[in-house]
Amino acid sequence: MTETIVLAVNGGTGSPAALDWVIERARTTQVSLELTTVIDLARLPPTITKDRVLPAYEQMLMDAANRVSRDAPAVQVMTSVRRGAPRHELLISAADADLMVIGTREAAGSLYGTLRHQIAAGVTCPLVIVPTDWTPCNGAIVVGVDDDETSHLAVDFAAREAERLGRELSVVHAWRIPTLLALGWLSAGASPYDEIRMAHAAVLTGVVKRVRAEHPTVMVRDTLEHGSAAVVLTNAAEDADMVVVGTHGRGMMTGLLLGSVVHDLLISMPCPVVVMPHLADIPPLVPNGNLDK
Repeated sequence: MTETIVLAVNGGTGSPAALDWVIERARTTQVSLELTTVIDLARLPPTITKDRVLPAYEQMLMDAANRVSRDAPAVQVMTSVRRGAPRHELLISAADADLMVIGTREAAGSLYGTLRHQIAAGVTCPLVIVPTDWTPCNGAIVVGVDDDETSHLAVDFAAREAERLGRELSVVHAWRIPTLLALGWLSAGASPYDEIRMAHAAVLTGVVKRVRAEHPTVMVRDTLEHGSAAVVLTNAAEDADMVVVGTHGRGMMTGLLLGSVVHDLLISMPCPVVVMPHLADIPPLVPNGNLDK
């Protein structure tokens, strides 16, 4: 089965690493690739028209396409130049994709964070964010789990990746005692720490049991640790091939805000981060830009 990937290219330092990641993936997966870029009309100086900059964008895509043709000749490649707001246009480009891939970019943030955070909050397919210093490794596939639907989607994706690559699957569950409850227990002179830990351990055990039943060839290692989920996952993913997490609960500004765990992971970027969307939280997008193919 062919996997449809959309790779966003912007000419920045993150694009080469993202392209390398896709080429490496194509060694073990049949891939159909769309290379896309966005001309941000709002950021063009008034004296420069989109027609003047279009050849530079087209050449950037052609260079990337030539690289894919050279290093992964079996990959079907198409290119597209979009015009409009980058977040909106990239989300539209990924609407029918199996996977979207972007590189990190240390651009100035805004009220809602960097572009990669905004895309992660609104994308409707798995999103892979590749750090600028990425190189292939034989590390484990790490997945953060909780007791919710998006976590289940993340585990399923991670297990398939571990199975495809023949890697160990590291299932990580972090937990913390809520502050208000902890203060109440201190005043009462007792703390049900062990009971809470056992409840979280049961969540992790259930996930591991399901993975082993559905993917019997995958070696699974489980980690239960007290502390910040973002810190625990970052430490676990230090030498990993990728870390997979789910996102949900964006509040009133749907599509712009991320959960704190995903947000912090996208800042630390210990390895490629895969964000699994919670589709119920994502509103439909209406195209508002032009597309040249």
